[in-house]
Amino acid sequence: MNSKYSSSLKKLLLTAPTNRKLYLSKRKIRIKNILKNLNLDKNQIPTIHVVGTKGKGSTAAIMSSILKESNYTTGLFTSPHLTKVTERIRINFKPITQNDFCISFNKTWRKIKSKHTSLLGGTSFFEAIMIIALWHFKNKKTNIQIFEAGIGGKHDSTNYINPILTLITNISLDHQKTLGDTIAKISLDKSGAIKENIPVISAPQTKIALNIIKKKTEQTNSSLNYVPKCIKITSRKTTDHYQTFTATTETNKYNIKTSLLGKYQVENISLSILAAEKLIQKNYTISKQNIENGIAKTTWDGRLQIITKHKNTYFIDGAHNFHSTIQLIESLKEINQKKFILIFGVSSGHLYKRSIKSLASISKKIYFVKSRHPKAVPTSNFTKIINNTKTTYYKYPDVKSALIKLNNQNENILITGSLAIAGEALEYLNNITPELYPYL
Repeated sequence: MNSKYSSSLKKLLLTAPTNRKLYLSKRKIRIKNILKNLNLDKNQIPTIHVVGTKGKGSTAAIMSSILKESNYTTGLFTSPHLTKVTERIRINFKPITQNDFCISFNKTWRKIKSKHTSLLGGTSFFEAIMIIALWHFKNKKTNIQIFEAGIGGKHDSTNYINPILTLITNISLDHQKTLGDTIAKISLDKSGAIKENIPVISAPQTKIALNIIKKKTEQTNSSLNYVPKCIKITSRKTTDHYQTFTATTETNKYNIKTSLLGKYQVENISLSILAAEKLIQKNYTISKQNIENGIAKTTWDGRLQIITKHKNTYFIDGAHNFHSTIQLIESLKEINQKKFILIFGVSSGHLYKRSIKSLASISKKIYFVKSRHPKAVPTSNFTKIINNTKTTYYKYPDVKSALIKLNNQNENILITGSLAIAGEALEYLNNITPELYPYL
């Protein structure tokens, strides 16, 4: 890590609102002011906005790959990162270099941390890195950009970028303290990303979520394409390396082969196909082959990723709520009928009791771990939950120590609970030098 990058990263990661109440209430004014001062409010790059609970990153990655395959220089902003902050900002799927990160940081930092910004509540790490991404994409003259929302929709920092398409992935219970404790409340927040006259494409939803999305599109005069009604999936086959299926829309039939495993990825791919077709209607040049090849070339680490190493097979997935845990279990049963050794850890803000109990049903034994993330939940919090399942368990201080203990066991090892846990597993398995933040 070069010193300039390290210094910039430290300032960025330590960024926090000066006044929480003002930060929330003045967010729209503050962001618009910063964008105006950086000349980012004029001639905005066409933007695809991706909101939802699960599958946002995968959907954004698929769209990026399709657009790259169609010869569009494509900006991609996602969160969180697995091993390096630079993963969050990509062009044509390549992460921003440390040098370009420093250039973008230096060009934007004074405006991000100005006195006027401070009077409006200050900014956050997420808001700041989003602005850095916007500047970088404009500086590199991208043709189109994809922004994944952080948390929610209506009040998310990304919601102040005017999109040409809004994609809504599956909505489920998560971040209840911030967004609300019911699907209805969370859906109301997520649907706040829907803009006047901007087409909306939605993945399969619960009846409650769908009704709220429909009502919002009617209020904003926005068209709604709903995946279950607009696309038919047939001939699906899956292995432990890829899945294939046929996706049929009103205008085309696509033969899909993808290394993205799991039924939930079929939903994300379907959402992306409909989005690509909507872009074609907006005069983007995207062929059937571009769509099929873009999907085939999409990789997205930490999402049912399988690695064979140290005489073990590792299944790595960042599932961090109950809904995604159930989907993970169903997907695992499609490709592997044996029980796993489970490595599990979570971050605060996510309910994990039911997830642990469900994962225990497919686990021979469990290794509870704690990630380096500042919000990581202590392993002691899991003891009462697991005692009721009669599953053998161990507590380890971190992911690496548990993985070292399990080397050369000829076992199937499932690593899940959060993307932070997935990222630290990938560091060890792929010999990636950790990007440490000791000041957090």
